[in-house]
Parts: sequence; C-alpha cells; structure tokens
Amino acid sequence: MRPGAWFLLPLLLSLPTSAREAEVATLQRRTLVLSSRAGVGPPTELSVKVGVATVVCFDSPARPDLQVSEQERTSLGELMPIKGCLVILPKRNLGADERVEMSVLVEPGAEPLRFVLVTRLEAVDLSVKVVRASPSAEDEGVAEVARSLLAAPAARPRLDVAQRVTDYGARTSSGQVDSVVWMGRRFFATLAVRVRKKRLAPWGLIQVRVRTPLPDGVLWEAPARLVSGPSDDSTVQRYIATGVLPEGASGVELALDGAEALGVFQPLHREAP
Repeated sequence: MRPGAWFLLPLLLSLPTSAREAEVATLQRRTLVLSSRAGVGPPTELSVKVGVATVVCFDSPARPDLQVSEQERTSLGELMPIKGCLVILPKRNLGADERVEMSVLVEPGAEPLRFVLVTRLEAVDLSVKVVRASPSAEDEGVAEVARSLLAAPAARPRLDVAQRVTDYGARTSSGQVDSVVWMGRRFFATLAVRVRKKRLAPWGLIQVRVRTPLPDGVLWEAPARLVSGPSDDSTVQRYIATGVLPEGASGVELALDGAEALGVFQPLHREAP
C-alpha cells in the first residue's frame, strides 16, 4: 500500500467484526497489466464487497481523476481518490447482473482506464496494482513466429485432447486450445474458435488474458499478444496467443474476451516452463 493510503488504517480497523470477517471465499491481491493499446477489450473488472476496502494503486503518483456518474457514486458508497490510489468502500453488494462502470484518468492527457465494479461470491479484491504494458522491441519477431505457426498446419503441434476454454452465446460458439509451445517462460498457444452453425456470425475474439499466482500470493494478470490466422473454413478461426510469464509463475490460466464481455479464466494444463 502506498504511504498516502495509511490514513485508512483507523477506518479499516473500525469496521465491525462481522464486516472485517466478511464471508468471502478469497480476499485476493492482484497485479493487473493493462494493454498499451487504449480501448482494447471490455472494461477491467474489480470485485468489491460491503465491509471490505478495495485499494487500487496506479503506476503514477498523481491523484487519479474519477469519472463516474454522481447517481452511481452515491448509490455505491465511498469512492476516494488519493495520491496514486483509489479506495473503494461499498455500502452495499452489487446484484448478480449489476455492473457499475467508471473511468479513471491517471495522468492529464492520457487515455482514461476503464473499469467495471462487480460483486463476486467467490472472491473480492483487497488490493489491486495497475500497470500499463510497455511495447517491447521483440514484439515484431514474436509476431513472425506466431504467423509461422499459423501458416504451417501440418507442422503445428497438437494436444492429444484439445482444451475447451470458453463457450459463447448458448453454446453456439466455442474456443479451445489446440496446442501450446514453450520457449523458456514464453508460450505460444494455438486457439481455435468454432461456430457450430455456418449461418451464424463468428464470435469476435478480441483479447486473451493470462493469469497466474506468484510466490507471494499475488495474482498476476496480463493481456497476451493475439495474432489471427486465416479461417480453416467458414466455421473455424485460428489464433496464436503469446506472452511471457513472470518469474515464479505457476498454474497458468487463460480467458478469452469478446467485445462485450470478459471471458472466464480456465486452467491451461502444461509442464512448468
């Protein structure tokens, strides 16, 4: 927690015991690496719950400018921007289908970061560190490797049993991992998105996210580089998702995101890199 957030300690300790021991499956700490391309994918989810203070810190020391409607701000509870952080103290849990969207301007002139607040029964965010991904000098070389894998179906490795990682739209479309190639801590996952009926429009995969727990218990999440290939036929679209895991990563999961909704993380079975 940043030094500027220490003033919250008396407030947190003053919460009723029942609130401080809120019935949640997991009080999680996360590091979110956001895409360097503004506006890619749906807003990032933050899971909040009454009785739990969620502290979101950014990689800028400036006081963030919160952009949310006054009605939603009043209805939700306390949203307190401080130096480099945003503290969320909800006074109620959000409904199962309720989502509160907000934008946070971290630096003047920068693109606002988009978030959506939800309440999840299985987990609540205790602390979230948000960083923006920086373009890498090796990005183009990585994309060339991905395109080579897509262009050589006969040489493409395959899993004995493909892993289904998402279903979309009442099971009209599905996504699965056909293969995974590891180069040290970098992975190349071949994805196939299938439409079960030719007359249906293909599902638009626009982002793949990677999640893995680190040795200190923090959940690390980041977008993978996504390279699309030609359609095998009118019902299958293939992609390569690639990324580099941090040191000490284990238990890798992938989530496939559409334009309107975030996908659900599913385990990616693998040998340790």
